[in-house]
Amino acid sequence: MTQHQYLAAFKRYWYVVLISTIVGAVGGWGLSQVATPVYTATASLYFSLNFGGTANDLNQGSTYTQNQMLSFAQLAESPIVLQPVIDGLDLGETPSELGDSISVSTPQNTVILELAVTSVDPAEASKVANAVAASLGDKVEQIAPKSVAGDTTVAVRVIKPAVTPHFASSPNTKLNVVAGFLLGLLTGALIIVLRELLDTRVHTAAIATSVTGVPLLGTAEKDKRRASGPVVLRDPLSNAAENYRQLRSNLEFVAVDSDTLGFVVTSSVPGEGKSLIALNLALALAEGGRKVLLVDADLRRPMVAAYTGLPGAAGLTSVLVGRASVDDVLQTWGDTGLNVLASGPIPPNPSELLSSRVMSDLVDRLVHDFDVVVFDTAPMGAVADAAILARMVDGALVVADRTRVHRPQLSQTMDSLEKSGVRVLGLVLNRATPTKDRHAYYYRATEPAKPWWKRMFSRRQTGAPYVPPIVPTAVATASNAASNAASAAAVPTAAAVVSGAAVAPGDRGRDGGSSRDAAPASGPASGPADVASVDIEELELGFGEADDSPLDDEFEDELGDPTLDVEELYEPAQASASRSDTVPEPKKPQRR
Repeated sequence: MTQHQYLAAFKRYWYVVLISTIVGAVGGWGLSQVATPVYTATASLYFSLNFGGTANDLNQGSTYTQNQMLSFAQLAESPIVLQPVIDGLDLGETPSELGDSISVSTPQNTVILELAVTSVDPAEASKVANAVAASLGDKVEQIAPKSVAGDTTVAVRVIKPAVTPHFASSPNTKLNVVAGFLLGLLTGALIIVLRELLDTRVHTAAIATSVTGVPLLGTAEKDKRRASGPVVLRDPLSNAAENYRQLRSNLEFVAVDSDTLGFVVTSSVPGEGKSLIALNLALALAEGGRKVLLVDADLRRPMVAAYTGLPGAAGLTSVLVGRASVDDVLQTWGDTGLNVLASGPIPPNPSELLSSRVMSDLVDRLVHDFDVVVFDTAPMGAVADAAILARMVDGALVVADRTRVHRPQLSQTMDSLEKSGVRVLGLVLNRATPTKDRHAYYYRATEPAKPWWKRMFSRRQTGAPYVPPIVPTAVATASNAASNAASAAAVPTAAAVVSGAAVAPGDRGRDGGSSRDAAPASGPASGPADVASVDIEELELGFGEADDSPLDDEFEDELGDPTLDVEELYEPAQASASRSDTVPEPKKPQRR
């Protein structure tokens, strides 16, 4: 990792260092409070010679005394000195235990010896220090060489007797707090460094581009509000919606040499939000006045119908097996101008259907009829559906969730696409941190600006008013009832396609034609009840129970992952499941 990446990691996880330093400082203070106070009493002794009448004798005597100071220091901790102290003060401990509480020091180039005695009782510490000093003086005078007259040659004087200390020498609260602070700071920094070294997820755009080697076309912000539906419709003036428009512009520059554009949207692992990104991108492309088609080609875990609320029981699979035509299953999503082709029933052989000749012809037709065709495909981590379909179109758009995908997984995806001969148009980084720049063009002063500590305990959302998603309109109104009646005479019903009762185009409108021709062609529309409806159950294919997909086990594991936004992924599916199976017939897109 580079220095810039480490600095970015410290900027991103600064709170880890803050918490660790606070914990370290508080821990040092806490240890100081629970530790037993220890008091230290110090006594100083001066050693000199008792003889010497000339300057030379005094100099030699001083040198001799300095050379003996280390011996006197060791003598102070010996049993011959400590035992009389124990007996005199009735301490009830051994000389070895008493010696552990005594520390002796001799300042360099001096004949002064300092005795420091520690004890939990300050009075006892001073008594022991004075008693040890007196005992040491007596033993040194006894052991030192004698003069000719039999007098001792070394004199010991107590120049500073020990006094009762008023303050504890240990624990040192200030020192412990500073030590805990520094230890916590180092621990926090170590945690961040280890996390960056061990965590191989794609956290930044720089890491993503370095792993894939393809340009970053755009980012998708993480929606903290957990609101369902595409953000391009829910909050069209937000920074998140503007990111999809920037992605649209970058994608148009990539395919500037072609009048039409067809590409697949895939990811490395499930749960990276590719379906929602494909839907938002398709809506952003449709805003420019282009004819855009979104195809749910994920025949294993389809999500487009759940996000849009459109019926998904008939769709791409129905066309591939010849049970319906494209015109019968195409749907227009409300007033957005976006055309949607749902996945249809989940087949037992998705890869075989996507690699069939029928699928290739269908892709050619869709790319010819529409300006932009967006295919939402299965992840590349376990199946090759995306690689199969990407070879039929202009390329692939790879989605990388920075909180889920790891660098080896993303690298494997790019390697698989490259070996399959697929052109990778670019990369989209999902769940990026939302921008907080107030100078941004789409920044609104009404957005929540509360402090984080208030937002933690606040349940109500404040700020900009909520923009509800556009409800897909699939029924004819009074203004277009006549056009629907005319198209009913030209297009067979889905039920007729399934049952095989569709008549030739020249026979439509006769007495033996479709049952829809019997409906009155004039008169005001009386509402959805008077509009012909498509029984989705008649379009459902009679597939047996499909074999277990390679993604099943992986999805079961992903559902237990705390980083998987379950509410965001499956809330639309639950809402769609509560719909009725029989819905009004969707509007047919205008063909060129």
